[in-house]
Amino acid sequence: MNCKQRFFLVIEDHPEVNQNNCEFLQILEPQCTCVGVNTPQQGIEQLELEIPALLVIDLQFGTVGGGQSAKPGLAMLKQIFECYPTVNILVYSSEPNCLRQLIAQIGNHQGGFVVVNKMERRNAFLEGARCALAGQLKIHRDLMKEMQLTQQELEILDLLCNQALSDRAIAQQMHVSHKTAQNYVQRLKAKLDIEPLDGQNTNSRVAVCMAAIDRKLIVC
Repeated sequence: MNCKQRFFLVIEDHPEVNQNNCEFLQILEPQCTCVGVNTPQQGIEQLELEIPALLVIDLQFGTVGGGQSAKPGLAMLKQIFECYPTVNILVYSSEPNCLRQLIAQIGNHQGGFVVVNKMERRNAFLEGARCALAGQLKIHRDLMKEMQLTQQELEILDLLCNQALSDRAIAQQMHVSHKTAQNYVQRLKAKLDIEPLDGQNTNSRVAVCMAAIDRKLIVC
């Protein structure tokens, strides 16, 4: 991977997990800089100084009473959605279902957004980081089913299904890069719960259109 001192930011209040996250990100890109902070406030302050290539956050933070609460993490994430709509985000948390409260904001986020449960193996963390950096959307299927398509995604669906345009043609029509158009199509597949079909792009496109017809998102 081409790396020009890319910057990663980890927001995690457990020092050991914070350090481990940075170490794993530096396995992914050895030359990159990783900064770890312990509180949502410190995270927002760091974002104001420099927008990272990847933002890794936990949802749970310690409370004054010694417990854990997702409220600070969700409030921080909401602020990030509002102020940094294109930043790539990896949520690495033991309570990913808390994200249900922000499902609309997640659906509208323009950057990569991937959720990895802390109970999964560390290779899932690395794969999640790669996907987020690539601008992909990957969350639990139960949450994905609650996500609505944006107006832009409905336009992409029309180009894909009614006009049968390729990714490159969609890119030209939308005045975006080929990679951005591919991410648009990938997000449609994710939101419509289309499983990968061993790289058979044509079949997966047909599946997207069939799912869209079933949901009355387009008419045949």
